[in-house]
Amino acid sequence: MLKIPEPREEKSGNGSGADKLVPLLEERARTKELLALIENKRGEVAEEVYLRVKIDYELRLGNLNREIKRQARNFENTLEDYRDLVGRLEASDKVGVRSLEELKVRYALGEYSEEEYKKIAAGKKEKIDFYRSKIKSYKMNMERLDSVLAQLENG
Repeated sequence: MLKIPEPREEKSGNGSGADKLVPLLEERARTKELLALIENKRGEVAEEVYLRVKIDYELRLGNLNREIKRQARNFENTLEDYRDLVGRLEASDKVGVRSLEELKVRYALGEYSEEEYKKIAAGKKEKIDFYRSKIKSYKMNMERLDSVLAQLENG
């Protein structure tokens, strides 16, 4: 049976990437709003104060953007792992289907008793069902990751 490894995990994290990413995106939006407010205060405070505060928030925004990009790379790595797994699972599914077809032909030729055929066929069908359920699961995860990555590109 095909061994299905878990996708690459982040080196520093225990939770899902989305658990870390959502607060980062919220903080980035808040920081952008604060930068706009700072800009509105430009004439109301000394230029030195304005610049110091603005630079501080621009640095924060830069750090947030770097961390968001790092998280996006983690998502991209996981997505690549899923693509690889789906490819291997689809190949295994194809082999399983062909093997079941061959079993049917051999049974029809009398190589197997009905009891043997049913037992072997049930095992093959179970593997095929397993592969297909994993393919479906990974494809759903891929869609979610694609959606998150698209939002990052638009944000």
